[in-house]
Amino acid sequence: MRALTKRGKNAQSHPPNFAEKVDSLLFMARFILEGSTDPFLRVDLTQGDMIHAESGAMASMSSTLELKGKARGGMLSGLMRKALAGESFFMQEISAELGDGTVRLAPSVPGEVRVIDLTNDCWFVGDGGFLACDDEITLETKRQKLSGALLGGTGGLFILKATGTGSLAVSAFGAITEVELNGQDELIVDNGHVVAWQDTLEYTPSISTKKSGGILSKLGGSMKSGEGVVMRFSGRGRVLVSSRSRPSFISWLVPQLPSKK
Repeated sequence: MRALTKRGKNAQSHPPNFAEKVDSLLFMARFILEGSTDPFLRVDLTQGDMIHAESGAMASMSSTLELKGKARGGMLSGLMRKALAGESFFMQEISAELGDGTVRLAPSVPGEVRVIDLTNDCWFVGDGGFLACDDEITLETKRQKLSGALLGGTGGLFILKATGTGSLAVSAFGAITEVELNGQDELIVDNGHVVAWQDTLEYTPSISTKKSGGILSKLGGSMKSGEGVVMRFSGRGRVLVSSRSRPSFISWLVPQLPSKK
């Protein structure tokens, strides 16, 4: 299992056919983090390279690059996400058409950025967590379980599934920590703090941290504790968790705003 890095291609592990995979990575864009607090994601592209980024993420780019808008996860999925989850319909497609170039990407909220190097891997990314990826990575919109998603603090009805070989950049509100499960324990994470997780893990949305009790009991306990919806992870794999929750911050911020007279 490959490690998460804060830099681009991770060449420490040697899977089968390593030479062929390294050769293919040489023709992919290079992902580099610039800065320690609220960093830029700098992506160096050679002519012919292409990446995909979250809508509005481009901060600056070379004149040799071309930026286009593309429906996220396909036209139908984009419409569904826009209508039901309130997310951006488009994502940015940045390609090196005229020559080598560099683009700097910035997340929409202050916080950490992580680059995950995939080698025929699959990760799920929560809403708002995707920043950018290589063109060789396939992005699909996956519908969550309706009962859990409707009550979710951030997830809405959809999550993003990233599959393939290349770099995947995710961002979070606040710092990111990695939790690894060994197959014996269960991890419970507030839905507003979930950034991304490996598909080797089983996950279930829940309205309470309690394992027992009926729906009304769990709803009552959730309202009293203020815990909201949680995600239960089990199996073997990694989960990325953020130190801040956007829904919780918004709940705190709104009452502080001056009221209209």
